Amino acid sequence: MAVLILSCDRVEDNRLEQVTAIVDFMEKHPALGLGQLRGLEGRDESKKLWLKLTRIVNNISGPTRPMKSWIKYWADKKSTVRSKVQGCGGDPNSLCSNIEKKIWDVFLANDNSRTNRGAVKQESHYTEDNFFNEDSMDQNHVESDPVLAFEEPVADAEERQMAVMEKLVKVMSDQAAAMTQLAHASHVNAQAMERLAEASHIQARAIERLANTFDTISAATHDVRNAIVDIDATMKRFYSTSPT
Repeated sequence: MAVLILSCDRVEDNRLEQVTAIVDFMEKHPALGLGQLRGLEGRDESKKLWLKLTRIVNNISGPTRPMKSWIKYWADKKSTVRSKVQGCGGDPNSLCSNIEKKIWDVFLANDNSRTNRGAVKQESHYTEDNFFNEDSMDQNHVESDPVLAFEEPVADAEERQMAVMEKLVKVMSDQAAAMTQLAHASHVNAQAMERLAEASHIQARAIERLANTFDTISAATHDVRNAIVDIDATMKRFYSTSPT
């Protein structure tokens, strides 16, 4: 297929070779270009084709973009071409680049307005995060087998699972460290309670010795009292028997 030549309108921020590659790829896969791949099988096929196209375009000299950006670029490009033609009364000759004319002839000329809205809605749905994961795409990988595109989300899921496992291991390690600190604090508390019990025992022994001392003092006081009574009785007898 001959390379398309840009006549008067620059191709936005993308190189001519990249845009030409996109249009040629869509011409080979018209269902993708028209946004007609629907349902579960259609979504899988779209994912495979968009991954393949993204690698092809990014391997061409020009900007390197994630898959979602190329999907949005294609939808915006068709919308721009459609708006230009409609703004000129439906005359496709108003288009000033061969690329835009080819997009109109191949993908838009035979579409009615309802199909156009459906196609735009379908392509917008492809750009949602739950449909494609840009991180799962290796931009420098050369496409060798379309089947490899289906293996990338699996690898991405494995990476996410490994990240979750690493976080779980870290949480468990932090929990073990916290339990170690708690055990150390419990040991220190037990030692403090042991010292308190020992101090209480010493205090009890001191009180006991003090009580014994009081008992001794009480007994001595009683003996002194008895001695004084005896002395008093003796003195009374002495004076009572003495001659006057």
